[in-house]
Amino acid sequence: MDKLDDLIAFLRVVDAGGFSAAERSTGIPKSSLSRRIAALERQLGVRLVQRSSHAFHLTDVGERVYRHARAMADEADAVQATVSEALAEPSGLIRVSSSLLQGELFLAAWLGDFMGLYPKVRVSLDLSNHYVDMLAERIDLAIRVSGAPLAAADIVAKPIGTGRMVLVASAPAVARHGAPATLADLDRWPLVAQGQAETVRPWVFRLPDGREVTHLPQPRFVSNNLLALREAVLAGAGMAQIPLEACRDALRDGALIELLPDLAPPPSTVYAIYPSRRGLSFAVRTLIDFLEARFRDMA
Repeated sequence: MDKLDDLIAFLRVVDAGGFSAAERSTGIPKSSLSRRIAALERQLGVRLVQRSSHAFHLTDVGERVYRHARAMADEADAVQATVSEALAEPSGLIRVSSSLLQGELFLAAWLGDFMGLYPKVRVSLDLSNHYVDMLAERIDLAIRVSGAPLAAADIVAKPIGTGRMVLVASAPAVARHGAPATLADLDRWPLVAQGQAETVRPWVFRLPDGREVTHLPQPRFVSNNLLALREAVLAGAGMAQIPLEACRDALRDGALIELLPDLAPPPSTVYAIYPSRRGLSFAVRTLIDFLEARFRDMA
């Protein structure tokens, strides 16, 4: 297309809602804007707008042309932003949402390291295990773990790491109850599980043939806080299936023992989630890359 300026003029008029409003916002006389759109219509051979003295409406094909013009303008803005970012550094406030476990175990410390690298960045970290409406709550980035792909019309979910659940118990508890050899042996153990008294999160195991089976524990102790579960297991309250990140040090020290490792569930994916309706700032993109590198080092 030879007259890209005419296409941009069309975009500005549509965004403003008419020629007079576009004249006020751009400083270009509405007569010039009208001539440009008329020239664009002649070049394309279609009517883009319906004009009257009191109304300005897009035709059906005008609506489609507008969407393409908007995409072109957004890409042009992205080119300019890329150049500007190459000459700048991350800055501004980043609102981050994460689960309690991730925030308490490592994310808060990682964010501290990130701010040390980029002194112009500020971070607001919200820790919650509940769903957050990213647009309504103005969250720039959410870090969440899921066993299934995340998809929604208004968000982007980028995989940045993996996590896995492990079945663990304290060394004294294993000595007292005996290490389980099969899933059937779980029935003779006191169990510790995530959830509430009425609703307990099931445990998932993957058999050697690849099939997944679910076990609904009947726990002696239940909590919705995974760190509380870990402490209860360390104290000998029973066996629990908890994230590896929550007990990595205790496993290394021998305070906890992994049980039935051949039946461990498949890994889950850690996602960086951000709204698709807003442009991703340079600071948020830099943070996502930073977190992805940290998860890779932790694997």
